[in-house]
Amino acid sequence: MTALTLNNNMTLDQALAGIVSSYPDREALVSSRARVTYRQLGERVNALVAGLRRLGLAKGEKVALLLPNCPEFVYAFFAIGQAGGVVVPMNPLYRRWEIQHILSDAEAAAVIFVPQAWGNDLLGMIQAARGELPALRHLIVHADPAPEGTISLESLMTPPNPTPPTNLVAPDDLFGLIYTSGTTGVPKAAMHTHRTMLTPVVASDKLRHAMFDRPSLAAMARMTQVLTRYGARFLRWAGKPQTLLTPTPFHAMAGYGIMLNCLLFGYRLAILERFYPAQTLELIQREHVNVLFATPTMFSVMLDVANFDQYDKSSLLYCVMGAAPCPPQLVRQVRERFGCPVIISFGATEVSGGALITRIEDPDELQTETVGRVFPNVRVKVVDDQRREVPPGQVGELACHMDSVMKGYYKAPEATAEAIDTEGWYYTGDLAVMDEKGYVRIVGRKKDMIIRGGQNIYPVE
Repeated sequence: MTALTLNNNMTLDQALAGIVSSYPDREALVSSRARVTYRQLGERVNALVAGLRRLGLAKGEKVALLLPNCPEFVYAFFAIGQAGGVVVPMNPLYRRWEIQHILSDAEAAAVIFVPQAWGNDLLGMIQAARGELPALRHLIVHADPAPEGTISLESLMTPPNPTPPTNLVAPDDLFGLIYTSGTTGVPKAAMHTHRTMLTPVVASDKLRHAMFDRPSLAAMARMTQVLTRYGARFLRWAGKPQTLLTPTPFHAMAGYGIMLNCLLFGYRLAILERFYPAQTLELIQREHVNVLFATPTMFSVMLDVANFDQYDKSSLLYCVMGAAPCPPQLVRQVRERFGCPVIISFGATEVSGGALITRIEDPDELQTETVGRVFPNVRVKVVDDQRREVPPGQVGELACHMDSVMKGYYKAPEATAEAIDTEGWYYTGDLAVMDEKGYVRIVGRKKDMIIRGGQNIYPVE
């Protein structure tokens, strides 16, 4: 069967349906509890769509997700959007004030959650806050049995009618409220549509084909050294569906972005509920993971595992590092000890994915000390305090122009106007230097924030 060609005029449910139709018997998800084919993934998403509709979820109503990395997160992420709802992913380690603020600010009609997440009493916090949340009608719990006063997620995914209504959403309908914040203030939400969520996946797909299926003569010449060193790995997996793994949390852009790229390419997603370095290495070995995306800190911790070299990592085609500054020496260490090329990616929640990326054929200095060049159909510039473009080699604020720029911050027009100009340029707050060839180095932050590539870091009580 002909593989689906992605484009950003699709909705996410249309894209997923096309992949399910193309690869029904291919494995889509593997976790410690389940192995799920694309046919099963489609059936479970459709069943949950029907369940949400039976609850009376109206188009545009918000549904919060407080789940760890698990297959149910994937089902709910797609089903909420397909049902016409708006996904609100949340960190299961949030404190009560953060949970209450987001559920209130989003006016969430429902929340899908686990009762406890690593000692965090989500059920208790939600129940305690419910009196202050007049819009919240449904508490949907991923647990057996479901506590009194809640609805079992599993019961919503049970027939009678697993076939959902069609044509509920359009590409420019709101798909998600992705909350992000700095070191001060309260979280605010980036508004993303089906189109802005899918656009980075389409760009990644184009880059993938350009790099591996149709490389230019110049790129092939630059890749000679890479192929000499790693060619056996690429030949072994040539033409085969890949397995991707990210231990980053799915609620953040760095997590759900990899999830979308993996599943909408028809690849297999290996799911780790929470990052543990030895378990990550075990999963790479057991499931023959081909692409590992992790933060620099995660890679550093994995390198410190006592018996690191005993794990078989020969299936890895490349490691992708992002969501935080990537020290050049760490990039080199990962490349040497994991035995594969390293790619650095730079993005933001506000652009729903990556904007810049290194290529495996880049020279060592550019591969380790920059965040690379733009993705397809992305423009970047470096500007001064008056937002005038500066010459190559000069420090300024990095700005991005792409179809995946958010529609704005939810209920925050002043913050939106500050971040996005009238021509659609998003100003990242990152200080950068760009050279004559378009390679970008990130040198600092203009704003007092700890956000890189969409990952939010909250202080722990």
